[in-house]
Amino acid sequence: MADGIKRVIVLLGDLLAVHLAVVVAFWVRFLGRPPAYNLDAYWRLAPWLSLVALVLLASFDLYEERWIPDQELRRRLTPTVALIASISVVISYLLGNLGFPRSVLVVSVLFSWPLLYGWRRLVLHWRYEQQPTHIVWIGSPPGPEDLHPILQWGYRPTVTVVAPACFQAGVTADLLVVGEEVEPEVKAEVFLDALSRHIPCIFKPSLLESLVAQASLVVSGQTPYLRLKPVELPWLNRWAKRLFDLAAASVLSLLLLPLGAAIALAIYLDDGRPVFYRQERVSLHGTPFWLWKFRTLERDHESKRGAGLTLPHDDGVTRVGRWLRISHLDEIPQLWNVLRGEMSLVGPRPERPHLVQGFSERHRGYPLRHHVPPGLTGLAQVQGHYLSSPEEKLQMDLTYVRSHSLWADLKILLRTISHLWHRPPDPPSSSLSS
Repeated sequence: MADGIKRVIVLLGDLLAVHLAVVVAFWVRFLGRPPAYNLDAYWRLAPWLSLVALVLLASFDLYEERWIPDQELRRRLTPTVALIASISVVISYLLGNLGFPRSVLVVSVLFSWPLLYGWRRLVLHWRYEQQPTHIVWIGSPPGPEDLHPILQWGYRPTVTVVAPACFQAGVTADLLVVGEEVEPEVKAEVFLDALSRHIPCIFKPSLLESLVAQASLVVSGQTPYLRLKPVELPWLNRWAKRLFDLAAASVLSLLLLPLGAAIALAIYLDDGRPVFYRQERVSLHGTPFWLWKFRTLERDHESKRGAGLTLPHDDGVTRVGRWLRISHLDEIPQLWNVLRGEMSLVGPRPERPHLVQGFSERHRGYPLRHHVPPGLTGLAQVQGHYLSSPEEKLQMDLTYVRSHSLWADLKILLRTISHLWHRPPDPPSSSLSS
């Protein structure tokens, strides 16, 4: 079956699940006899409900054409379903569609989640689980940490390792993976062979390769050149981003004020004062600033053990602090930093000065991330791993800057919601990133 037809079937199945949930909610709400007046109102809202559903499903990357692990699927679907109902309620109100019961949309959440989850599990089984993905790994034998991201390409992969010196064009594979240690000449041979035979090929790029991948082609006379644009936001993007930050941070501050007051009271009752904690971080153009958080550590923790990466279950984290770190609600006071212009809602996460100095010495391109304002969240936080290396985070941060738009910011903010309760793994002893 053509890939295009498969994509259409997935879209239609998603819409059927969303609207079937609303129909079932009508049946439950009115005990099987919904008034015609309310059904007419539903038909008027149906196109908007379909549009909102497709946009949100796409925003949470639920149309990625790869195997999605069960835990990740559930984590993405939960905020998606909640936002579909919430935004549809607002649209219904703005349209003056008073005949549509808001309670029906609320009840529909109870049915749309299992319907979408069951449908997506069926789709994943249909498209990826029936046949194994044959992966040819060119380079040294991969370890478990190397295979972890690769395994997401197939549910039952089989891996064949080929030494770079033994590679021959025409190798049979569903996916080619090129190791970091492979020489550029061999990489070029592998890529050309894979592209000529329509085989997907992936590799872990260096910082230079990441920058070159975002270059634009220019031709002078008969000679092609690659043009690297400066790592910065155009002036129009800067102003639009700042206005968006001010508006969104103001609204969020008002909405989260009761929650912030409750958290502050909980911290005070659990471990006394101070409620807030400030830490020096590096902002735009390397300027230092004070980043604010709700205090999650015991009052004398850093004076005893020194500054470092602390996870929710480590010693020194208070009872309330453990919950705040898991939920990331300790970051709420940074909305004040956003309002002051020291941070943005979306951007590279700010680091401590001594860590910035160390990272800059080891990675020459690290200061480039300070060409844009730091953010509450960023592409590296939603796309990467909690303990991704500084160079990996830098590559994702620079990719964000080069492709910045308000729509990209909104997508990252939406995906951040699905990561709020995702507990980070234990770090290796060499981890430095904060």
